[in-house]
Amino acid sequence: MKKIILTLALAAVAAIGAHAQIGVGVGYTQKNFSDVFKNEGGLFVGANYNIELVNGLAVAPGIDFAMVSYKKDDLNYQKENYLAIPVMFNYAINLVDGFKLVPYLGPTFSYGISSKAKGGVSWGGITLSSDEYDVYETFDDYNRLDIMIGGGVALDVMDMVRVQIGYNLGLLNRNNDSDGTAIKTSGVNFGVAYLF
Repeated sequence: MKKIILTLALAAVAAIGAHAQIGVGVGYTQKNFSDVFKNEGGLFVGANYNIELVNGLAVAPGIDFAMVSYKKDDLNYQKENYLAIPVMFNYAINLVDGFKLVPYLGPTFSYGISSKAKGGVSWGGITLSSDEYDVYETFDDYNRLDIMIGGGVALDVMDMVRVQIGYNLGLLNRNNDSDGTAIKTSGVNFGVAYLF
C-alpha cells in the first residue's frame, strides 16, 4: 500500500512539474492610501510559480517585495516596504502562435516590513519622524497585515516574456487609531516578467 501511495504522489508531482512555469519579474506600482496620502510611485520585484490545473486554467502563487512612498504635501510623507503573497487564478487564451492573453483574479496577502512616516511642524522647520510599526512609539497606529483582492490581464509572448497590468483593492482597515478613520490601500501595478 505504501508503494502505491508513493507512486501516486510521485506521479502527481511529475504531472504538476510538466505543466508548471516559473516567472521572475519587476514592475511599477501606483498605490493610494485612502484619501490621506497619494502614492508617488514604487517598485516591486517578485516571482511566481504558475501551475496548470486543467486545460488553460492555472493557479500562480508568488511572492513580491515592494517599496512605495505616499505623499500628503511637501512636508508630510510615508515610505513603506512590504512582502506580498499573491495567489492568482488565470486562464490562458491563445490569440495567435506565440501570443497568449491571460486574464487573472485572486487574493493577495500583504505584510508590512517597515513604514517610516515624516511630518513637518510649524516651529523652526523641524521634521518629526516615526516608525508606524514600532509598538514603543506614540504613533504606533498602523496595521502590518492587509488582504487585497485584485485582477488584471497579461500578455505572454513566445512563452518567454509576460507583460501585465492589474489592480488591487485592500479589504482591511489598516488604522489602529481610536479616531475611527478607515485607511485602506488600493492601486494599479504594471510589470514585466521572464518566464522559464
